[in-house]
Amino acid sequence: MLKKLESASVVVLSMLLCACGASNASFDAVKTLSSTPRHAKTGAPPDDSIDADMVAAVSSGGSGPPIALRFRLESRPVVGAPAQLVLALVPTPGLAISHIHASLEPEEGLQLQSAHSFDIDDPQEGVTLAQDVTVVPQQEGVLSLNAVVIVDYEKTSIGRTYVIPLIAAGNAS
Repeated sequence: MLKKLESASVVVLSMLLCACGASNASFDAVKTLSSTPRHAKTGAPPDDSIDADMVAAVSSGGSGPPIALRFRLESRPVVGAPAQLVLALVPTPGLAISHIHASLEPEEGLQLQSAHSFDIDDPQEGVTLAQDVTVVPQQEGVLSLNAVVIVDYEKTSIGRTYVIPLIAAGNAS
């Protein structure tokens, strides 16, 4: 029974990752700001300014207000090779967010080459915030990158933990 559940989990995660595979579509709604988070251009609702190839990260607390986390893989993760992810923080429209803190923690078998945390002060309302992240799989199989996002808004704070599943292929060499 447990083997069947594990197999089903791998199939579901595989389908999710296939949906977020690399694409040649441009990410025009976002401009790069060196090593700081990337910020989307204003003028469009948050859902219109993120890439259609992005999928939602999994959170036991849900992806409701005040923020959602989506991600896209730039290439298929391969053991020993850097893989680029784009994370998009999508604030709920109408909330006055004063600060966002995100902390990234790779689980066993995954190495994080990017900064382990980043902060965003006074983000513009209705703007999707993007961050480039580089990971290096150390083993084949289903690996996870955890993201803890703490949002300060309207005199309160809320934290959410998201899981970003990655399926790493064996080294092709």
